[in-house]
Amino acid sequence: MTTILDTATTTTTTATATRAPYSRLLKVSAGATVVAGVAAEAWVALVRAIGVELRVGDPFGDASSVMALPTGACATSIVMCMVLGTALAVGLNWKARRPAHTYVVVASVLTFVSLGGPLVAAGTSAGTKFTLIVAHLIAAAVIIPLVARTLRRG
Repeated sequence: MTTILDTATTTTTTATATRAPYSRLLKVSAGATVVAGVAAEAWVALVRAIGVELRVGDPFGDASSVMALPTGACATSIVMCMVLGTALAVGLNWKARRPAHTYVVVASVLTFVSLGGPLVAAGTSAGTKFTLIVAHLIAAAVIIPLVARTLRRG
């Protein structure tokens, strides 16, 4: 009687995730910020041109805190938020298993949460609230896909 011993060889391969180069991620994030700022300001300018007076109050403040929305306020807010958004993208690029997917989910949730600011602003008209909500959505529609595509391509 003959016994044949077959030894199966097991090959272990580890998948190394390809990460986006940080310089490209920073450039795309900066470019997306500029495009989103211009688009949001164009929207606000269009609304002003049709005669809507944009006056906004402090979230959860009183009606006496209402002031005119200054030109450039949306672009400035987008830049400030994208400092954190870029840090989020860099961190996810470094640590997340699926950085693009995770970025889209987190950024979408944060966009949804940010819509609360205009909704609870004291003394703010419905027209101003609508304008600011659309400006938030315009910025998200520009930034999230561009940054996610960069994270996906690695």
